[in-house]
Amino acid sequence: MIKPIKKTISEDEVTRNYLSNYRKLKEEFETAQNDSNQSQDKNQITINENDQSMIDLKSNINKFIGSLKMDANAQILYPSQGDVVFNGMITNMNNLKFQFRYNDQSGGLYIWTDSMLLTKDISEKLAKLVTIKEQWSDYWTENISNY
Repeated sequence: MIKPIKKTISEDEVTRNYLSNYRKLKEEFETAQNDSNQSQDKNQITINENDQSMIDLKSNINKFIGSLKMDANAQILYPSQGDVVFNGMITNMNNLKFQFRYNDQSGGLYIWTDSMLLTKDISEKLAKLVTIKEQWSDYWTENISNY
């Protein structure tokens, strides 16, 4: 009768095999993620903050509502969907975050904030934000095909 040979695997070998498999999986995941990000980037365009429409938008918000804070990707155009999204924050209104959506059935103006007293002044500023959103939408209606 032949006895099977038992091979003992050291802890070192187990650790090496584990790390090798982990590195392969991590590399495959990162490659897939990069491919996904590249295909997503082809479907969207970040509107540069030096674009005249962005300069005008920032100026109007700062002048009529309050101090605007936004990041480099504040306005993104999705040409295949015929949509544009703008995100900003009014710092002197309790860091009120807002979003304009061009191609939105609900009107396209969303706001988020912590508790804030709704005074006449705040109400007027929110009404001005609605007006600026309408002007922003009018701009995109005329110019979306140019991008």
